[in-house]
Amino acid sequence: MEIVIHGRHADIQEDFKNHVLKQSARLEKFGVKIALLDVEVIHRENKRQKKVEYLVELTIKGAGTNLRSKSEGPNMDSALDHAMKRLEEQLRRTADRRRYHRHRVDSVLSAADVSKLKGI
Repeated sequence: MEIVIHGRHADIQEDFKNHVLKQSARLEKFGVKIALLDVEVIHRENKRQKKVEYLVELTIKGAGTNLRSKSEGPNMDSALDHAMKRLEEQLRRTADRRRYHRHRVDSVLSAADVSKLKGI
């Protein structure tokens, strides 16, 4: 997976790049092939709105998969964490759609089965 990090009106620090690398490692567990992760950080200089000073946009491009997530926050790290959670949810749904569900045995347990498992 190729990761591109760039900013508009924002300086990207090394610790933020390391944070992006650590967070992006969690995206590989869903089994969706990701070719490119594009991270764009936008700094807004509006003194009246300090709560939404940074905007982070994440874009994933892969084999048949193009996903996008945005989040705002007071700093880059919190905005990245929230956008990454949204992106993980989209990837989970994408992986679930690709899974074959037809002859799956449902794992619904009755109350008697649950009590046997708990040893009651």
